[in-house]
Amino acid sequence: MIHDLTITLDENTLPFPDSGDPHMTWKHLVDHTVYKAQVSLFSMVTHLGTHVDAPLHYCAGGKTTAEIDLSAYAGQAVCLDMTPYMEDLNENGELDIAKVMAANKDLIKSGDIIVLYTGYENLVGNPKYFDYHDFAGSTGEILESYGCRGIGFDMSSIDRSGLAHQAVLSRGMSIIESLINLKPLIGKRFYLSAVPLKFADGDGSPVRAYAITED
Repeated sequence: MIHDLTITLDENTLPFPDSGDPHMTWKHLVDHTVYKAQVSLFSMVTHLGTHVDAPLHYCAGGKTTAEIDLSAYAGQAVCLDMTPYMEDLNENGELDIAKVMAANKDLIKSGDIIVLYTGYENLVGNPKYFDYHDFAGSTGEILESYGCRGIGFDMSSIDRSGLAHQAVLSRGMSIIESLINLKPLIGKRFYLSAVPLKFADGDGSPVRAYAITED
């Protein structure tokens, strides 16, 4: 079964607040009223809607979306329920994945992309979607200790401070943000695809993320 994990993009899709990011724009260069085919032009930031981050996003000189290892963005994955730990913040007021990883250690395999359901997908389209706690800077180290290739979740970003971004991306692991429709995948293993467009200087890219399960 194929599960679509992607936010539909249009001109009303909310960009990240207070960042100067513009809304997406879309127009038809030609359409069926004037020609036999429709061809459109769009403009958007690389981090709108369901998207991935490349190392270049937070690591100077880091790999671009044209250079990254695609196996960090497509492969075996497991979805864990983060909701019991959303209020269990560390001393810095950050989300810590240590407990959810430990509680699900029997599900996790080396090489996995860890996908976290936080419940934030229910706020997509609402400004409250961008009101979140950062993931801790230890996220990269914890993922590495389990042999994971990356992390995805239904929140709009892994952090604002940049510490978690750097900790994950500097290790060659993926960050996949703003996934949706994760709840049915909790506790399941599946194949995940969220590969970016091949931009020569890409710091990130919108993706059509999907999961394939055996049921």
